[in-house]
Amino acid sequence: MLAGMSAPLQKHSPCSATDKAAALALTPVSSETEARLDAYVDLLVQWQTKTNLVAPSTLPQLWTRHIADSLQLLALAPQATRWADLGSGGGFPGVVLACALAGVEGARVDLVERNAKKAAFLREAVRITASPATIHLMDIGDYVERSEDRIDCVTARALAPLQVLLGFAEPLVNKGAKALFLKGQDVEDELTEATIYWNIEPRIHSSRTGGQGRIVEFEHIERRDRRGARQAWRGS
Repeated sequence: MLAGMSAPLQKHSPCSATDKAAALALTPVSSETEARLDAYVDLLVQWQTKTNLVAPSTLPQLWTRHIADSLQLLALAPQATRWADLGSGGGFPGVVLACALAGVEGARVDLVERNAKKAAFLREAVRITASPATIHLMDIGDYVERSEDRIDCVTARALAPLQVLLGFAEPLVNKGAKALFLKGQDVEDELTEATIYWNIEPRIHSSRTGGQGRIVEFEHIERRDRRGARQAWRGS
């Protein structure tokens, strides 16, 4: 176990050992990554009592609903080392990806979060897991506009409708990034709406964790409406 990390699945943790085993069967990781994830989960459970990081009803299935759901993105961008996670919130998928990439040379995950309390949690999660991530306490639009580094992959989970996410991701994708957005049962409706604003050729992947989860992949984004979907969202 890494120095300073807590023991896996503390005695009074609401998380299930059976659920953890099922998650790691779906998305296997090294023992070092598992130790980092254990420390992250323990921290999240502690902070959850004062800051709403995940839906409380999902805690018993945290490993499958959130950890494995995040880890599965690595298989869709196996060569990516520089990631940007937009609206990181409780750290899904960004912190989870950073834990898994800790041993990869040159790896870094940018965690973009405008909520100060959640950014503070992310900062502590990165510290205790010794993961290669940088917290950006700012609006997503500001991060994208200021970003000068090439990003290999941009992600978002439970953040905004697809037409809005595409507006945020467009500059990064045009510089060579792949976009991977975790979505639920309304993905087809969101894609229909998105085509009003964007010329896109999405690839849809079923989630390894089952249910109606989907991962929508984009390697090209071209704007139809030059006013942009981001402005429409901000004004809603």
